[in-house]
Amino acid sequence: MRITGSSSFSGNVSSIPTGELADASPVARNLSTPGAGVEFGQSGQSLSDLLTSADDTASSVASFFSPGGASANSDVGSFSDFSDISRSSSFSSVNSTASSEASDSANAPKADDAAFLDNSRFSSPEALERWAPMVAHLPPEQREQAAKELNRPIAAAWMAREDGPDAAKAMEFINDNPALKTAVDTAQGGTADGKITNKDLKTFAKNMEKAAKSADKDVENYQKDNPNADPQSLEMVRNAAVMRANMPLAQAADPHNELGVEGQTKVDDNVGADDLKNLAANNPGLSGALKQSCSTWSQAGFLGQLDEAGMKGRAKAAHSPDKLFNAKNLSEWIKKSAPTNGGQFASMLSDAATLNSVDGIDISKLNANVFDNPTAYTGAQKAAVMIKLQQTQQSVIAGRELRDTENTEQGLTDRIAKLQADPDVQAFLNDSVPKEERRLVSSDSALKDACVKQADSVNSGQALQTDMATADKAVNKHNPNPDYSSAISGLSAQLQLQHDLFPDTQVPNPRDVVSKNPQLESTIKDSYTNNFANGGALKQLLGQKKVDGEQAMQMMAGQKAAYDSVLSSDVTDSVKEDYANSTVRELQDSKKGRKLLEGKTDESQASALASELLAGGGPKMLRSVMGFMSVKDMLAHGDKLGAAQAIYDSTKYGAQAIKGGVDAGAKLLGREASVGLGRMAGQMVGRAVGMVAGEAAGMAAGMAVGASIPVIGWAIDGAMALGFGISMIIDAVKKHKAQKAFDHNVDPVLDQFGIAKAH
Repeated sequence: MRITGSSSFSGNVSSIPTGELADASPVARNLSTPGAGVEFGQSGQSLSDLLTSADDTASSVASFFSPGGASANSDVGSFSDFSDISRSSSFSSVNSTASSEASDSANAPKADDAAFLDNSRFSSPEALERWAPMVAHLPPEQREQAAKELNRPIAAAWMAREDGPDAAKAMEFINDNPALKTAVDTAQGGTADGKITNKDLKTFAKNMEKAAKSADKDVENYQKDNPNADPQSLEMVRNAAVMRANMPLAQAADPHNELGVEGQTKVDDNVGADDLKNLAANNPGLSGALKQSCSTWSQAGFLGQLDEAGMKGRAKAAHSPDKLFNAKNLSEWIKKSAPTNGGQFASMLSDAATLNSVDGIDISKLNANVFDNPTAYTGAQKAAVMIKLQQTQQSVIAGRELRDTENTEQGLTDRIAKLQADPDVQAFLNDSVPKEERRLVSSDSALKDACVKQADSVNSGQALQTDMATADKAVNKHNPNPDYSSAISGLSAQLQLQHDLFPDTQVPNPRDVVSKNPQLESTIKDSYTNNFANGGALKQLLGQKKVDGEQAMQMMAGQKAAYDSVLSSDVTDSVKEDYANSTVRELQDSKKGRKLLEGKTDESQASALASELLAGGGPKMLRSVMGFMSVKDMLAHGDKLGAAQAIYDSTKYGAQAIKGGVDAGAKLLGREASVGLGRMAGQMVGRAVGMVAGEAAGMAAGMAVGASIPVIGWAIDGAMALGFGISMIIDAVKKHKAQKAFDHNVDPVLDQFGIAKAH
């Protein structure tokens, strides 16, 4: 299998040589120089100054993660480190004694501790090929040893079945690693009995080989489907694949599964944080890569990414996060939920950090008084309640075809919105989430290096170019106009993440990145004209089967908001009249649009506003009433109060009018549109005030999207539940049984916080 991180560009975004992009920040360039030390730099300096000045005295992007703020030397290379790896030559010429740096774990095994396994015929180059995708991120000279470490459980099991001294040594190795011993012991029956047979050994080895093959296939398919995935996303997928390949071990890692312990339990398919921590801490012969994977996925935030991966319909409606996952969850996460670009990674990391922020906060004794007397509770408590309600909301939405959930959804939305607007919640999350993001990234050296590389790519415009090229590939005869709103939104999300990860550096804003790359800017301008002045975006949206006129209008508004955030007022001002006229024209020319204009939609503010429009307002009213006049236009006319009110009104409108709920919202700008389980929405009021007062510095890149009323954007965040979007709605189910399971899942939380139940 070939693993590549190189970018290929096609379609409407022409391939721009790296040298023709804006001057790249020297993060990766400086770090790739052998022996290049990264000194400290002064807060407020540019990224270039921070990394090139010999007299820098404050933290740089790379040294920021060093313990105690110490200066850091690094050999992080450029994107060429993710170059192609040939299966036939991955391991054949590498020194077998090279030490592995696949893990930050202090108890990573030494190569000579298990040399009899690593250098045996059971660790041949052919046998090690199954681990190629999971060590591809390492320098070539380290890959073979890292693969041998991952292969040790399989090698030990096969070797222990043979005769002679090596078989005894292999069995000793198995006995010295409790999780491995239990996994082998239970390979046949699931309950440890202390009797390891040749059949147990063979079954375990086969199970491990099968798991590794599945993980290999998962990564291969991910790479095939996402050839331009960013290094951060690739690292997360690799990390998940390591865990997938070792699930037979992880499933047996609970100490309660061991023979003779009090309350001995049977091994099952589920794995939790304690299992992973035990696997990493008490099995000295296992690989450093596996221990790092345990460290990653045992964190509450990342564990929450796996918890419900692949669930849909009845399963989702009846399930609440339980901090357990199985092999299927891992494969489903890689296939359907793993980030595929930098914007999605930024969203995922923010979600994980948000969950980490509230992990361990006890809300079991709290009730509706949280909403009646909010000052009696801490920001942390209220934030934990908000996250719990968002998780419950996802299950409720998934249960729409089981129960009438309208009142329940409204109750959840109202309470979530109240908590998001709470200053204590905002202060808590704005402080804790960036800290948790930094902690999550710094805990994994490979992920840290990937983030540094991606920062350079983002700031130079290379990442935006790649994401725009991906958008070009979606063009077809039914959708001839490329939509770059997702790429732009991803740029904003990544710059927001840079603000969080590197608070002492000067991070560019999205408009700066675009303006420094004239060819990209020109492409975005052309797309802006085609999509909004000429009506291309609305026409395409109205042509989608599952999108009605109301949703199409909202989605278009969100798309335009993203474009507005990176284009000058000269450009956006020049298309205002054409935008309004083309919008009315496209609505009148389509059945869905006419239905909206005639007010024949579901009850919402939209139909009433459309009626006003037809009554004589015309395009001018469309701009103001429906939220198409940008906030910056209002500010330009001195209407500061109107600007703030427009943000609030459009947010309220968006939350009420998206008929498809989160489903419709998720289509707007992709997963990266919703960052941090509502953290961005929780800052809505602060953003509005900041925009009007001109105090945008603390809001970072996300503020830029607020340059135009992002109806859908806020609505997604306001309704967003855990993960990257709502799961698919109910399949054909046996309704009565499913209703009972659904009620059992959501009713306790609804009762606890005084929210109407859906029955």
